[in-house]
Amino acid sequence: MSKVLFIADKISEDALEFLAASGDLEVDNRPGLSMPEKLEAVGKADAVIVRSATKVDAELLEAASSLSLVVRAGVGVDNIDLDAATRKGVVVQNVPEGNTRSAAEHTIAMMLALSRNIPEAHRSIKAGEWERGRFVGVELQGKTLGIIGFGKIGRHVAHMAAGLGLEILAHDPFLAPHMAEELGIELVDELGDLASRCDFLTVHVPKTEGTNALIGPDVLGRAKDGLRVINCARGGIVDEAALLEAIENGKVAGAALDVFEEEPPSDRALVDHPAVVATPHLGASTREAQVNVALSAAQLVVDYLLHGKLHSPVNAIFLEPDMRERLEPYGELGRRLGRLQAQFLEGNPERIIVKYFGDIFDEPQSRNFVTAGVLAGFLGEGCTQPVNQVNARALAREQGLAVEEVSEGRSRYFANMIRVELADGSGERNLGGSIRGRKGIRLVSLDNYHFDAVLEGQLVIAANEDRPGMIGTIGQVLASHEMNISSMSLGRDRSGGTALSVINLDAPDTQKFAAVAEDLEQKQGILWARCLQAD
Repeated sequence: MSKVLFIADKISEDALEFLAASGDLEVDNRPGLSMPEKLEAVGKADAVIVRSATKVDAELLEAASSLSLVVRAGVGVDNIDLDAATRKGVVVQNVPEGNTRSAAEHTIAMMLALSRNIPEAHRSIKAGEWERGRFVGVELQGKTLGIIGFGKIGRHVAHMAAGLGLEILAHDPFLAPHMAEELGIELVDELGDLASRCDFLTVHVPKTEGTNALIGPDVLGRAKDGLRVINCARGGIVDEAALLEAIENGKVAGAALDVFEEEPPSDRALVDHPAVVATPHLGASTREAQVNVALSAAQLVVDYLLHGKLHSPVNAIFLEPDMRERLEPYGELGRRLGRLQAQFLEGNPERIIVKYFGDIFDEPQSRNFVTAGVLAGFLGEGCTQPVNQVNARALAREQGLAVEEVSEGRSRYFANMIRVELADGSGERNLGGSIRGRKGIRLVSLDNYHFDAVLEGQLVIAANEDRPGMIGTIGQVLASHEMNISSMSLGRDRSGGTALSVINLDAPDTQKFAAVAEDLEQKQGILWARCLQAD
């Protein structure tokens, strides 16, 4: 019996011809249907191809009786309810590399346009002017390019830029040092240091809480005089107000922007500035990219429906229902421990070891599931695509991060426990966690300290001299920021040695939260402090 593919959004003719020649596949190509019509069409489909126009939500998935695959002809899957798809047993795949070269080429084009004042010179000569002296530019040969985010697009940019004679520096806290060495680039740990050494600075990271306004006043204030900034990634990664100020005061010579905080931008001050080159989000807008993405999506459908091959899934790994029910709390525990390790990260990561204690982890697939959760939490905010149990290991491998699993038998204190050990530029650090009851996710150890803390919400972790009055000192600092303690757990290495406090807070103001650690470290007897997001 033929498999049915419903194409909900417009794709290239090349892809349609490929599908028509693929044999035992019935293609229902009807882009632009109304929602009721889409619900009817998906009810008969084994697979669906969408772009960004169609939302694959719970309603659409519920209407599907035989659907097993959704393919997003592009990178982002914001329009697909991954949780609903997983619950439905539907595999979701994307095309992570289809527009990589187009985005990289647009970055280089913007850099060249910016360095030689091409847009302004174009407007001038079209207006009948001839002002050669006004548009003196700079050569790329011998200049330094700083790349923030050294994933697929960042690496393509580096390759092309090196061919133009630029020296390449990179900042990517998730790239292992040995991988950077193999790629022949120098890693720079601090963004401010990177900006101070570069003539051009380009960003290729996803838009997350951690990357919002990543290039802001602090980084731009430390920039090398005459820096030129390029953003063809996502709007908001570069603080537009700070960038405009830096251009107007002469610190930054200019900027090339393909993306904006608001699209189209209503505030024209930055876009209209003569030192700014602007394009309307064209990074992936090439004929080749559109064809490549569509052909790749079509290939994914054929390989999965007709041959059972899976290439780029983005939703969670499938387990037997009873095993999934038992393991899901530990998968979430692993994710939170991985996320904490990422927030503790100092220098680039080298190795993650996940140690397992307890009978629940006897089977390899159990350990694989939880390890993938750890990696998803650790890598999540640094990747341009969703990270989960399916793709986490491949992404870790791509970043040069060594991953090990160790089965340790039983724990002395817990029926089942996991410990996540990370080696980075600062040495080694381990975090231990367990489950109490049905959903009680707990943090039970950090290095040599043992305690029993709730692993959720906002945490303050502080190390201090083990002497009277220190808990009061910590409480006073929190009170000064109007923060209420919801729970607290204590541990120490020995009497009179070093103690550790793990404090849960009642939803503090984000801006105030960020200042707590700095204030704590100013107090006598406080050795270090961190403000962390656990979930």
